[in-house]
Amino acid sequence: MIFSRKIPGAQPVGPGRKPGAPPLSWQLMLLVSAVALPLTLFSAGSIWSQYGEDRERAEAQLVAQARTLAQLVDQEFERTRAVAQTLTASAALGRGDLDAFDRELRAARDLLSAGLPNGVSPVMLRLVRLDGMKLLDTAWPPGVRRTERVPMLPHLAAALASGRVEISDLFVPRKLNLPFISVVVPVFLPWGQAEGRAGAVIGVTLPRERFASVVSAAGLPAASLASVQDRRGMTVVRSYRDGETVGRVISPEALSAIMGGEAGVVPSGLRTLEGVPSAMAFAHAPDSDYTVMLELPEDVFQAPLRRTLLRSLLTGGVILAMGLMVALLVAGRVVSALGRVPWLAPLAPPGALAEVGRFRTTGMREADTLAQALSVQLGERQRAERALRDSEARFRTLADAMPQMVWSADPDGRHTYFNARWHAFTGIVGGQFPGGDWLSLVHPEDRERLTARWRHSLETGEPYEMEYRLRRHDGVHRWALARALPMRDAAGRIVQWFGSSTDIEEIVRAREVMARSRLELEQQVEARTRALDAARAELAQAQRMEALGKLAGGIAHDFNNVLQAVQGGAALIERRPDDAERVRRLGRMILEASGRGMTITRRLLSFARRGDLRAEPVDAAMLLGNMREMLAHTLGSGVEVRVHVPPGLPPLLADQGQLETVLVNLATNARDAMAGHGLLVLGAAEDVVPAESAAGYPARLAAGRYLRLSVADTGSGMDPETLARASEPFFTTKLVGKGTGLGLSMAKGFAEQSGGALVIESAPGRGTQVALWFPVSSEAPAGREAAEPGPPALPLLPPEERRRILLVDDEALVRSLLAEQLEAAGYAVSVAGSGAAALEMVEQGAAPELLVSDLSMPGMDGLALIQEMQRRRPGLPAVLLTGFVTNAAEIAMGGALDGSFSLLSKPVDAGRLADRIAVMLEAADGRAAVE
Repeated sequence: MIFSRKIPGAQPVGPGRKPGAPPLSWQLMLLVSAVALPLTLFSAGSIWSQYGEDRERAEAQLVAQARTLAQLVDQEFERTRAVAQTLTASAALGRGDLDAFDRELRAARDLLSAGLPNGVSPVMLRLVRLDGMKLLDTAWPPGVRRTERVPMLPHLAAALASGRVEISDLFVPRKLNLPFISVVVPVFLPWGQAEGRAGAVIGVTLPRERFASVVSAAGLPAASLASVQDRRGMTVVRSYRDGETVGRVISPEALSAIMGGEAGVVPSGLRTLEGVPSAMAFAHAPDSDYTVMLELPEDVFQAPLRRTLLRSLLTGGVILAMGLMVALLVAGRVVSALGRVPWLAPLAPPGALAEVGRFRTTGMREADTLAQALSVQLGERQRAERALRDSEARFRTLADAMPQMVWSADPDGRHTYFNARWHAFTGIVGGQFPGGDWLSLVHPEDRERLTARWRHSLETGEPYEMEYRLRRHDGVHRWALARALPMRDAAGRIVQWFGSSTDIEEIVRAREVMARSRLELEQQVEARTRALDAARAELAQAQRMEALGKLAGGIAHDFNNVLQAVQGGAALIERRPDDAERVRRLGRMILEASGRGMTITRRLLSFARRGDLRAEPVDAAMLLGNMREMLAHTLGSGVEVRVHVPPGLPPLLADQGQLETVLVNLATNARDAMAGHGLLVLGAAEDVVPAESAAGYPARLAAGRYLRLSVADTGSGMDPETLARASEPFFTTKLVGKGTGLGLSMAKGFAEQSGGALVIESAPGRGTQVALWFPVSSEAPAGREAAEPGPPALPLLPPEERRRILLVDDEALVRSLLAEQLEAAGYAVSVAGSGAAALEMVEQGAAPELLVSDLSMPGMDGLALIQEMQRRRPGLPAVLLTGFVTNAAEIAMGGALDGSFSLLSKPVDAGRLADRIAVMLEAADGRAAVE
């Protein structure tokens, strides 16, 4: 300290020094404090700002690592799904060879189980049918078949209902009591029960340890941990206390945070499952929606900050103390120097110069301490830089260890990093691309769309995903899947892109194989469907023929009755032709008998007809009445046939010919069950199936109005075992040669194809009742044909003025009767016994105005005759007569439609034939007048 004392005639000591001012040492200490304290506070602020930037970088790095690990999770699922989808194209499965397909499932199990730790349950594969019944299971011993229904878990039910691939959350099967994850892939079984939906599913059950490699690949410090959660937030695997935490759900706050985006950092203040406050980064796997979480304790983040702040405060305190010491030293040296001035020493206060001695030996150690503090701070900065380099090195090590090609790019899209796997795949070292940039490695056909998609992601910030062909080091282009996600700063700006490229050549090839296999499978299904339709048609025809065989006796009886009436009536007319009244009465009887014969032949043609079902309104009362009349002679005298039909029933909608065939088969089955003696009851009733409850009705019936036909007998009945199999194709209890076993099966198929159903009720000793439901028709059935009019009363013209008709038929009796009927109708008729004879007559000068010909004749049939005759005489009208329906008659329908000839079925009434001839001649005259 410096003291001054007034000396008479002397100036103050020190320039500008005022009386009462602080000593020099105090002024210097105040100056040092004013400078050191702001510097210390500024240093602490800089450290805090640097800590925030370092934390943001560390969190961004955690998010990038989480994204990478999430992609690894999806790749595990993708590998499993590719194997299962390849199995859906199995030829063994397509042909229903379950033994061969079981071996393929076990080979796939061994492939997927490779690399699992010892003691871990292997991968399990199952084939589950649409109804939940398990057909195959690799957990069963080889060759074992069981009837076992699997629990309908949500992912299995969703796959069966939607026909899409489904991935489950973590679940614990009751039998195994171990946690698993399942991938379910639908498969179509052409030999199964599917109708437009997947016939079955292939389920691949993975042990959760399958994802342990994903957690171990994180490469985080010892204090941190990584985990994989399913879509409910339930822990699948974890790098710390894995066995204790599996199946536990993360905290509701963390779960709410991770559900809010694809990737990011959970807000601070949350705790791990062990209750440790931690910083958490997460990322969702794009395909499976599983979540990868990386957790780093807050102490790990904040420890460097606390150490740096403490050192900064200590350094500031040292700097301040050293500054004060320097200030004291400087002041002491100044005082000491002044004390060595001889004329000033007497002026100093007593003891003032002695106090200076304490400052002479301090030197500049305060400056040395400041330098050391600065050195310590510089060392902390260098250590932080080394930590950042170590973190980048760990990232590069992790990226190089990944099986994918990892890369990064700046916000403008320029690639800044490729990992070792990328260099090994492409053979590019040192960034020397052949064409100047990495796009030169992309297949020329893929560059444009890849560039456009990359540019779109750069402009919009949307995630980037693209399949393209990348050239390998050997010059071969292989398919790769590229995915990239942007990393953003706190302001939302993109600072970097992180991406990966995965070799998917095998997956693409598998897709192509599956596409080809699916096409081949569809072709096989189509061919088998056509064969099945043909087989069904043949079975239906066989059933009709079987019914015809059963009806043969009754039909012969009916025909004999018809012939008896015709023969007897004709004989009586021949004996007494002069009795006009008796001749007319006998003629009517003969006409009625011939009409009955026509009904029988038409019914036979209906039974024998081939083709699809032709639904039409059918009067149930009339149908059952006719069937009773037919069956009364067919079933034998020991069977009484009754019909119970209430009045006012609406018509049903079905194919009448096929329905008659079904009723005949059911009636003959009933006769056999009654051993030829008993009561057969044919019944009909109306049923209404309600929409709200269909209890008591067949399951296949939809809500609506139905007409129920029933066939009940008093036979022996069936036991439950026989009843359960009664409607199976080819199942019969009759002796060999006595039945095909198609009757009930075809009846059930016909009823269901018509929109109805069939139910059989039977018990031993109580008989059998078969009920058939058919929809009610909204239209009335067609009425009976009106009585055929007699021949038109044409005036008998002179022979030279009559219209000329050429009649051709190989049956002399038919030919003579038709000729007499046409002559009676007023036509001039010429006859021929064959097509050749008719053509010869025309060549010799005959000029008919209309041709009437039978269809089926030896040599030249009627259709060929009409074509040849019209070639020689263009525009000649013709009428074609046929006694049965064949392919030729179906072809002839075309001519009937285009007007070249008309088609009539035998036996034909004379009046109808004459009327048709008149119409054809009138039409021909009209065409001639126009020409």
